[in-house]
Amino acid sequence: MRYLIHISILNLIIFFTQVKASDLRLGLYHMQEIRSVVFSAIDGEYLLSGDDRQIAVIKTGVMFHVGLTRQGLTIDDTLRSYGTFKKVFFKGVSAENSFRIKPAMPSLQAKESDDNLALGISDNSIEIVNIIDLEKYISGCVETEGGPNNLPEYYKAQAVLCRTYAIKNFSRHALEGFNLCDGIHCQAFNGKSRMNPLIYDAVSETRNLILADNDSIPIMTAYHANCGGISSSASMAWNKDLPYLIPVRDPFCDGSSQYAWKKSLTIAEWDNYLESKGMQPGSDSLSGSFRQKYLDPEKRRLPLSTIRDDLKLKSSFFTVQQQNGSVIIQGQGYGHGVGMCQEGAMEMARVGYSYVDILMFYFHHVNLENR
Repeated sequence: MRYLIHISILNLIIFFTQVKASDLRLGLYHMQEIRSVVFSAIDGEYLLSGDDRQIAVIKTGVMFHVGLTRQGLTIDDTLRSYGTFKKVFFKGVSAENSFRIKPAMPSLQAKESDDNLALGISDNSIEIVNIIDLEKYISGCVETEGGPNNLPEYYKAQAVLCRTYAIKNFSRHALEGFNLCDGIHCQAFNGKSRMNPLIYDAVSETRNLILADNDSIPIMTAYHANCGGISSSASMAWNKDLPYLIPVRDPFCDGSSQYAWKKSLTIAEWDNYLESKGMQPGSDSLSGSFRQKYLDPEKRRLPLSTIRDDLKLKSSFFTVQQQNGSVIIQGQGYGHGVGMCQEGAMEMARVGYSYVDILMFYFHHVNLENR
């Protein structure tokens, strides 16, 4: 068996069959310090290997515990111990294979996913990588990001965005030995899509489709919960102009649950916050304007997106006013406001727009391409 030299120990995994080109290496529980996990097969049969040596066959429902010690990864089931290894691989060998992985130390929510699982050691923690077919991963992302109770055309639009993101950012975690992580640092993945079969249909019907710019480069497929009636430009959120991410007036999210919000602070809290940013509080500090940069008396700029992050506001689409001895921050929308407004897209699907209509409404100068 030939060996490859890589930076991360998980990149030393040699698969027992050739990995498909469509497979993605997904880091699960990224940034968590995992000391032990429990694995069980849900569908299909798995071969368990340690350090490239087959040590057990796993039937549906049988649980295996993997713990981290100074010597390496220990493997146990309810009957016996299998030894200590540097890397562990759970390989599905049936036509369809899915598993459940549950961190035990610390105790975290279990995830169910498809295909294969690799465990290694990184920074005194168990590194968990799901080797999964790209389209199955997309289905899980669509359910996580879009929920289980929406219409097919919305799911198709979300699938195209999730797929484009995955392809554009395929090497985002390459130095860590996987492609993408399961958190919001990439795009959220809570596990296998199980709640609505329409999601699988939507992913299948848009298979291989991505959004690309006029140079056939995959675009930055930003999306958010609610834009509050008008989306933001890329430059407003990230100080970078992109021709396909420009403001769009959106009547479709009006009246949805996350359209409007309000937060109250004491004047002292507001003034202390401005002082912490090197600004001079005063009457001008309460003249926050609609979707513009915030200006202090010395004309320094404090972006509304910074205020949003610091004060944990729902969006950067807000005004600031003094009322009855308090500072009232009144805003619209939820999220960074760039790209597709998910609640707007859901309403577009409800009133009969196609997924192509939805994508072309929120993104300009783009094309649907096969990849």
